[in-house]
Amino acid sequence: MRTIIVLLILVSSLSFGQGNGLYKFQSENSKYGFMDKNGKIIVKAEYLNVGDFSEGLCYVSKEVIKKGYKWIFIDTLGNKVFDIKDNFPETEFSEGFARISSFEEQWFVNRNGVNEFGKTWKDGHGEFKNGIAYVSDKEFSDFYPINTKGERIGTKTFSRVEIYNSRKKDSMGTKDKSEYKSDNYVPFQENELWGFKDSLDNVVIKPKFYKVDKFKNGVCGVRVNKRDFETANDYFLDAIINESGEILNEIEMHCYLGFQGELIEFYGAPHFGGGVHYLNKKGEKIKPTE
Repeated sequence: MRTIIVLLILVSSLSFGQGNGLYKFQSENSKYGFMDKNGKIIVKAEYLNVGDFSEGLCYVSKEVIKKGYKWIFIDTLGNKVFDIKDNFPETEFSEGFARISSFEEQWFVNRNGVNEFGKTWKDGHGEFKNGIAYVSDKEFSDFYPINTKGERIGTKTFSRVEIYNSRKKDSMGTKDKSEYKSDNYVPFQENELWGFKDSLDNVVIKPKFYKVDKFKNGVCGVRVNKRDFETANDYFLDAIINESGEILNEIEMHCYLGFQGELIEFYGAPHFGGGVHYLNKKGEKIKPTE
């Protein structure tokens, strides 16, 4: 069970956005590095696996050990800040803390890699948000909140689903306001094709796409070519359009993740295969360069 959870954490981190203006890329030797939004390489591709930067730090690995990967944290210049020995990073940094696991117990480290609270728990869920994190004295259930001193808050316990729903509800009220009117477009379907309406229910883009995502930063991922079959767990789109419905770039995008920071992220093959790729707000492909 723990192995499954580890894999889910690695995959789910893909959708949480890029931090500090750095974007992971995969080189021809299949190793990972980091570039800026223009493709300039900031951290050379020398890692077997990486997370995303958050609060100036990121967990990365150059070495495989018995437990899996040997992880260290680096800064935005690629300098090693601290290692976590044979342990696993459960979260990125949030509000000054990252949650670490030995697979038998968990704890929170500060930016120096030190166990901030001097204590451990059997399990945890998510990262610190608004000064609160969730931990448990047993695996998979009975989570309770702690503050940034590691002190328990109240006596009530929560399930993973309850925590997820609560935090999702909180985040819905903190969305950034957009300068693009199209970011409020609503997709609608007519027969088997999709188009968009504005907030007044006026049709702004006639139905002509087989699948659509949502507008962000004035552009949207869509599917212009009909597919007779769907690959399991592959959110496949093949074009980027502007708010007039014009195609900016027709390109195959597997495991489409939309905007992660200032760039659209997708993969070259199903199941997060084929390497990670990016497009900018103009639909142009960004490639890593020295």
